[in-house]
Amino acid sequence: MTELFDQIAALTGNAALSEEAGAAQLSNVAALHGINGDRVYWWAGLPRTPSRVPYDDGSAGLALLDEVLGNLQLDEVVLVATDEAPPPWPIWMLRRDELTALLEALPFFEYFVAAPDGRTLVFDTHHNELLIASLDAPGDVHRAE
Repeated sequence: MTELFDQIAALTGNAALSEEAGAAQLSNVAALHGINGDRVYWWAGLPRTPSRVPYDDGSAGLALLDEVLGNLQLDEVVLVATDEAPPPWPIWMLRRDELTALLEALPFFEYFVAAPDGRTLVFDTHHNELLIASLDAPGDVHRAE
């Protein structure tokens, strides 16, 4: 996963948060959502049913992710690169437009996106769907045209 970290750092110009800061952020998010933080696939351990938004392929998924984040009014996000490995995971704070450009430039890897306060999580699953877990009232989420 080190190569992926280096690619993300090079494309964003930012290093990941320190391991301690990242672990603290993830611990808070896991506690907020009632997720076992040791799981590899957090989306599989959500105690509440998330909103599901299917898509056809990777490029449609990125457009849909950008639309979902816009509908959720998330201009800044936390990118958690899990890449099917157990925690600890690297975390980057990014603007929404940076996230989209970054994901378009890299080969697919497992990740999820969180609101900076951790109250909303968006997972891109193996099943070509976005799962949206939010502790706030859900916004309208529509398919990208």
